[in-house]
Amino acid sequence: MIVSPLNALSFLASNMQTHLAVMSLFGRDQFHVTLDYPGRLIYREGNCEFTFPVYESNREWILVDAPSLKRIRLFFGWYRVPFRFGAAERRRILPRLIEYLKSDRTQARVFDRGDTDCRSFSFYPELFDQRADATDVLDDAGIEWLTSYTTIDLLHEEYGLEVCGIQQESDLDTIAETLREAFPHWHHSRVCFKKGERDPGWKFAIYMFRGDCGSGRSIDAD
Repeated sequence: MIVSPLNALSFLASNMQTHLAVMSLFGRDQFHVTLDYPGRLIYREGNCEFTFPVYESNREWILVDAPSLKRIRLFFGWYRVPFRFGAAERRRILPRLIEYLKSDRTQARVFDRGDTDCRSFSFYPELFDQRADATDVLDDAGIEWLTSYTTIDLLHEEYGLEVCGIQQESDLDTIAETLREAFPHWHHSRVCFKKGERDPGWKFAIYMFRGDCGSGRSIDAD
């Protein structure tokens, strides 16, 4: 069996979790950090919890500088809430997360995001390689190019991929499950149906930075 680099990445993150979790509680500040699942770094402080995308590349941890999810604890459960990640929180939390990731003597850095305000065009050349990886893992799952879908577009502003021209709605679940497993650090996704344009049909997008679907029918698939 051939193991793709993406699957190897997930396997590595899963195995490193046990070692990292030993140092999850820091001093008097009472904050807790855990690599809860490949691609997801959990920061908990008091009754507040943030989920950050994180991944391993070339034996280095890459931390995305903005959380994808915030939850607060009320009574007996945790509840997802809208949020803005302010400058004060960024200055306090990001150094703690980098320190945590370095605790196993592995290098760690914050993802170099070209446009944090999403006001200009961003370009990430590595997405071309990730599109090739996505084509391979979809083919392994029985989703073939030109048969099940027409193309995979790059989403530079959102840092992700969009599978276009999906004719069978029944293929959506397989595509979504396959790409979420291949890219566990891309926490956002959406489904759209488009008519009367290039590559008509269903579209499934998965990406690291939140965006919107534009025109068409949209389903929140986060």
